[in-house]
Amino acid sequence: MAFALSIVTLEEALSKPGCAICRLEHEAAIRLINTLLWENTNDPATRKPINNAYGFCPEHTRMLVAIEISNSGPVLGVNIIYSLLAKIVSQDLKKVRNRPQSQTRFSKVLRKWGGKFFQRKISVILQPQQRCPVCEMVEHSGKNILSILFEVIEAQDQKLIDSYQRSNGICLHHLRIGLENYMVQYPKSADFLIQDTINRLDTQQHQMLEYIRKHNWAYRDEKLTPQERTAWLRTLTFFTGYPAEKFNHRIDEF
Repeated sequence: MAFALSIVTLEEALSKPGCAICRLEHEAAIRLINTLLWENTNDPATRKPINNAYGFCPEHTRMLVAIEISNSGPVLGVNIIYSLLAKIVSQDLKKVRNRPQSQTRFSKVLRKWGGKFFQRKISVILQPQQRCPVCEMVEHSGKNILSILFEVIEAQDQKLIDSYQRSNGICLHHLRIGLENYMVQYPKSADFLIQDTINRLDTQQHQMLEYIRKHNWAYRDEKLTPQERTAWLRTLTFFTGYPAEKFNHRIDEF
């Protein structure tokens, strides 16, 4: 039953713009952060990997704040999590400052002539013990979804295959992960996904070349087809996973 529900969820994601795996990973990240904020903010076991990672990555930190503000207003969860993280980093920096440093004549010579060596040694300071826990969960979730995609295509499920071919497909990042992990186990699926991607890219490349050619003044009377107008968007979706509407004139401020 759970597997059947996963297939339905995948089919629904394929009916929407952008890479279906990216979309489902994004939704999984939202669910995890919601659970953290409303159920596990003060749970030591939940907080430990966050502390080990020195917090979330920038993207998931923004998501954490957005979810809490949009749902409750006061950012109590953010304050609870990051007040402790501020203390942890401060303590770790105090250890760095108090670390004994050898000032022998030999070490001074090395510092003078081996600056790159010391830079490499210094770079491990404040090294987190693990990655952003949301990133780790999202990566695991993505692999599970990819395994379902490969398994169902291998079984020649025509409904899902048709849904996939009508969709934007999967992005380069997830195609790479899928092939690295499931190509041997599901060779028919791998062949299908590779050939489907080749067909899409070859078609889009031709359409983009036509877009370029028809913008030449010599061919100004030739009209662009709808497919030629949007081929670049479908290509960028493959390289990024983003739906077409993400590519617009708006530039996010820092």
